[in-house]
Amino acid sequence: MATLNTITLLGSSSGRNAGDAALIASIMDGVDRACGRRLVYDIPTLRPSYIRDHYPNQTRPVGMMPWHGALRMLGLPTVRALMRADAVIIFDAVLFDRSLFNPLFNFLSSLYLLLPLASRRGIPIIGYNVGVGPVHTAAGRRMLKSVAERMTFITVRDREGLDLLQAVGVVNSRVRLAADAALNAPALPSDQVVPILRAAGIDPEQPKLGININRYLDTWASAGRVSIGREAFLDIYATALEKFHHAVPVPMVFVTTQHHDVEITEALMQRLPQTIPMALIDNRQHDHAAIKGVFRHLDLLCGMRLHSLILASTELTPVVGITYQPKVAHYFRELELPERTLSFDDFNPDRLCAHLLRGWQDRAELRSALTHRIPHLQAKAAGSADLVAALDRGPDAFATLWAETDRP
Repeated sequence: MATLNTITLLGSSSGRNAGDAALIASIMDGVDRACGRRLVYDIPTLRPSYIRDHYPNQTRPVGMMPWHGALRMLGLPTVRALMRADAVIIFDAVLFDRSLFNPLFNFLSSLYLLLPLASRRGIPIIGYNVGVGPVHTAAGRRMLKSVAERMTFITVRDREGLDLLQAVGVVNSRVRLAADAALNAPALPSDQVVPILRAAGIDPEQPKLGININRYLDTWASAGRVSIGREAFLDIYATALEKFHHAVPVPMVFVTTQHHDVEITEALMQRLPQTIPMALIDNRQHDHAAIKGVFRHLDLLCGMRLHSLILASTELTPVVGITYQPKVAHYFRELELPERTLSFDDFNPDRLCAHLLRGWQDRAELRSALTHRIPHLQAKAAGSADLVAALDRGPDAFATLWAETDRP
C-alpha cells in the first residue's frame, strides 16, 4: 500500500506572487508524475480561490486569514492540515529571520512551533528545494537548526543555502544540493500567449525589452543597508531606460510577478517619455503559467524578482539581473553567468544602461548559455520529486535511492 496520499505544502502561498504559484505547480506536477498518480495537496493560503482555480492537481486550499482562526501559517487551520498529512513539504524561501517574531511576515518562527506536532506523530517533513537564509540573529540560527534537524531530508536550491545549514550546525545527514523547483514550472503555449501580448498593444514578432522590478528596492541587498529610497530608484531607472531606448529603440514590456509591485512599476512607466512604446502585463490579470509564457516572447529580461528571472530563463529568454537580494546573484552563479547581475553598490543611470545594453548585444550568447545550463538545473530540481516518490514506496526504496544520490 502506498504510504503517501495527502501532502501538506507549507511555504509562501498568497495567490499574489506568480513565482510562488509556479513553485507550487512544479512541486505538485513533479511529485504526481514521480509517484505515478495524483496525490491530494493541502495548501494553507491567503487566497483559496487561486488554489482552487489555477491548478489541475487535487488541491484542498486551507484558509489562513484571522477569520479562519489563523495568523498566516500560525493557527488551527495549519495544525489540522499537519495532523491529517502523510507528509509535509516545506518549500520556497521561508527559512530566514527578518521580522522573526512577526507571524504575519515570517514563517520560520511559525514552522519552529508547528513542526514538532508533525514529527512527534512520525509524519515525514521534507525540505523541498528550499531557499535558506538570510539569517543574522542568534534566535534565527537556533530556529533554523531546529527546523532542519526535524526534516526527513532536505534539498536546497543553491550552494549558499547548503553552506548556511552547515554554518548553523545542522548535523542532519540527509541534505543535498538541488535547484529551484520553479525551473520546471508549466507555461501557456504560444497560441494562448500571443493574444495576451496583442491585447496589451505589443507586436509579438517585434523585438522587445522586458523589465521586472519590485517594491523592496535595495532594502534586502545586505544587512544594515541604508536604502537609496523610492524616488532615487525611480529616477535612476527611468534615466537608464531613456538612454537605452535612445540607443535601442524597441518597445518595453513591464511584467510584474507580485501584486504589490504593480504600483511602483506604474510609477516607473509614468516617468518615461510617452514616445517610448511600452505596455504592462501583470499577474493580477494573468496566472503564473501565462506570465511564464509572456517571458518566452521577450528578447531580453532585466529582472529583480528571482522567479521572474527563473521563469524567463527556463524559456531560454536571455536575462540580466539586479541583485536586490543575494539569492539573485546565487541564481546567476548557478547559471554560470555571475557577471550578468548589477549590484546596488553600482546602481546609477550609466551603469544600469550599460548593463542593459551589454545584455541586449549579447542576447545570442546568453541564450546559448541558457540552452546549455537550464536542462542540467531542471534535472537537479526534478530529483527531489523522485526522492518523495521513493519515500512513498517505503523506507528501503528511499534509503536505496538516497544512497545512489550524489551528495555534496
